[in-house]
Amino acid sequence: MHPLLILVLVIIGISVAISIGSNISTKRRRLQSLGANFGKPPEDDGSLHIESAARYDQHIQAHEPTEQWVDSITWNDLDMDKVFARINACQSSVGEEYLYHILHQLPLNSEALDKRENLIHFFNANPDIRLSVQGLLANRLGKENFNGLTALMFAPSSKLLKHRHIYTALALLPFAMGLVIILHLSIGILGVLASFVINMFVHYKTKQHIAVELPTIKYLTSMLRCCKALTKNKKLEGLPFMDEINKYYQNLKSIRRNIPGSTSMGGDMAESFLEYFNIMFLSDIRNYNKFIRIIKKHHQEFHAMYRAVGEIDVSISVLSFRHSLPVYSQPVFQSAAAMELTDIYHPLIADPVTNSAKIDNDSLLTGSNASGKSTFIKALAINGILAQTINTCAAASFKTRFSLVMTSMVVRDDLSAGDSYFIVEIKSLRRILEQVRKFPCTCYIDEILRGTNTIERIAASASVLEYLHKEDALCIAASHDIELTRILAEQYDNYHFRETVTDEGVHFNYKINNGPSTTRNAIKLLQFMDFPMEIVAQAEGLAEEIYNA
Repeated sequence: MHPLLILVLVIIGISVAISIGSNISTKRRRLQSLGANFGKPPEDDGSLHIESAARYDQHIQAHEPTEQWVDSITWNDLDMDKVFARINACQSSVGEEYLYHILHQLPLNSEALDKRENLIHFFNANPDIRLSVQGLLANRLGKENFNGLTALMFAPSSKLLKHRHIYTALALLPFAMGLVIILHLSIGILGVLASFVINMFVHYKTKQHIAVELPTIKYLTSMLRCCKALTKNKKLEGLPFMDEINKYYQNLKSIRRNIPGSTSMGGDMAESFLEYFNIMFLSDIRNYNKFIRIIKKHHQEFHAMYRAVGEIDVSISVLSFRHSLPVYSQPVFQSAAAMELTDIYHPLIADPVTNSAKIDNDSLLTGSNASGKSTFIKALAINGILAQTINTCAAASFKTRFSLVMTSMVVRDDLSAGDSYFIVEIKSLRRILEQVRKFPCTCYIDEILRGTNTIERIAASASVLEYLHKEDALCIAASHDIELTRILAEQYDNYHFRETVTDEGVHFNYKINNGPSTTRNAIKLLQFMDFPMEIVAQAEGLAEEIYNA
């Protein structure tokens, strides 16, 4: 063998070895990183794109609408995008999108939660298998924002190229011209050349449309490879959702043979010949339409496989979330419209103050600003959602019932709709009043009807809260209006948060206490913040007159 050829072969061998070694090293480092980061709050590396993560949920709500959902007002009131990001340790976009979806979905039964919990329990008991599955999801599937899979699942017909019969006819044209050669050589040759030119124009014109879908096709191919690897892992046999993956992968694996390929001019002779062949007979274009038709035919299996992969990724993410919390518990569900909680806290607060309570009736929370009312009811609402979606609570214990969680908290003027603060507020409350007539609900209202004058606010607030008390709802409302505690004394229990004002400042312990608030510290705060004593004295005098009136 020529020495130069031997040198070339050695260089090629070394290059291949380096490439393989680098790939193995990258995967090993990724596994080490996954192991080190498990059970820690996810780091913000800039890869999370909420709009992309929300695509699957948006398609579900458009195609399978239901009212038993965490609506957009509740989601925004509770900063659930941040809660989602705090939980999200998924290694694939499929898992990320599915997690975002299930946090909106209130199943109102335990069947889905039990199945999900069995998978979480398995991965908790088998950390080595959990790590290998994480690595598989990260390496075989990974994350691709706006990957287009959901649009392909729910609207495959929109991806089809129109006039497919024309493409078939154009593909047959060179054959027809080849037959003409037998009858008339020159006309046949001209016909073949003409058909090649026509098909070349059609090929490159149509490929511009296909190119838009190539990232989606590529990501689908990655998902199929991931499913194939999952089905080959014998240690996962019999687990929840693995039967679905195995069954539907077998139905869909033939898709890979019909995925439109791509070649490039300027390669070797075989590549060039293949490119000319594709152009002459429009192979890629016809394969693309065939690929989309197969997806359309099997879109239900495709969707089921997508959900199953999502469940596996989500279960590991939830397990990591649990391990990252200072304390967590699985909820206990009951039929009564009540809650019993021990050491509950807000999962987004780094060093939270915990609270315990037994709330078995509609309740009013009173107290001054910054005393902890809003944080407490947000902690209750968020944990009510997490309990029903991922079977996990940021509490030592949490007993509740399956119910639709609804809030009216962070109200803002809607300038685009021309609605004032008060109009937006009553629209927010109206949607709650509509839903409590249909489903068991748990409602959280912060500073009810604050957008109007005191007399009408108290009168209307009392009427709304009394109406909710008559429905199948557990209502927890926070208010500064102490008058409500007297008006609704027969219907609502009372709790309060308090603060201590001293010469050194204002001190909050953020602990819930029984009974209505009895402190009046707002005017004392004016003095503490160095308001002129003339204002403070006059305010105290006016307050006494009003309270004694």
